[in-house]
Amino acid sequence: MKYILLLILLLTVFISRSQVRESATVYFDFDRHTLTKQARSTIDSIIQKNKNEGYWIEFELQGHCDNSGTDKYNIELSKKRAREVQRYIVKKEVSIEYVLSVTGEGETNPLNENKTGEERQLNRRVEILIIKDKVITTNPPGTESLKKILADSAVTKGSNIILHNINFVGGLHHFLPESESMLQELLDAMQSNPTLIIRVEGHICCQQGPGDGPDLETGLDNLSEARAKAVRDYLLTNGIGEQRVSYIGFGHSAPLFPFPEKTEEEMKLNRRVEIRIISK
Repeated sequence: MKYILLLILLLTVFISRSQVRESATVYFDFDRHTLTKQARSTIDSIIQKNKNEGYWIEFELQGHCDNSGTDKYNIELSKKRAREVQRYIVKKEVSIEYVLSVTGEGETNPLNENKTGEERQLNRRVEILIIKDKVITTNPPGTESLKKILADSAVTKGSNIILHNINFVGGLHHFLPESESMLQELLDAMQSNPTLIIRVEGHICCQQGPGDGPDLETGLDNLSEARAKAVRDYLLTNGIGEQRVSYIGFGHSAPLFPFPEKTEEEMKLNRRVEIRIISK
């Protein structure tokens, strides 16, 4: 039912979610940086909940210690704890690009006075800031233009916009004819907003795990990247400066619907191109 509701939302005129920030904490055993079973369960729940709700999520990780040990040792241990959380998040098919910062504060920011074993346990932690990004989709043909969507004040740095109707030949990075209308809309938006800088992001469907798929023309396992580059090349060929457009492929690391996709519509929505607003 959740997936049906998400699909309905994605097909509306456009969606804009203000950035939401949430937090969670995982705890560590004394003088250890390995994740406990409870810590892994907490992280699993965060990721699954937000995937089910259709959010793009980013993370900031901050490690902490109790007051046992030297300042130098605790700084390093707190960094190890934060990095361990980062490794586990990436292992759960979240692109490392979505982990924005990983820091260690040692014992400098305790939650209490470290007087008892229970208090020290609460200070052996990693604080996880969860940033839920805006999710915006372009419109069905004949409705509000991409240029008008970009002019909306809710669309700011960090917003992701799904470009519907940019489709490719199966297994290749070549556009299908129906893509021309949306490509032209994107070009028009770039020309009308000369300060706009974007990153084109490619995604694929129908693959287990976060990896990329093979481009049948080149034989390289970089299909999502090649498709993102094709959009960038279209813009550059039509006069947009290369400093305004970068590109990246995320493979199957950020699907809207989990593998295996159940319908052709789910496959289509996973096999998508987005733009990320770098600056306006």
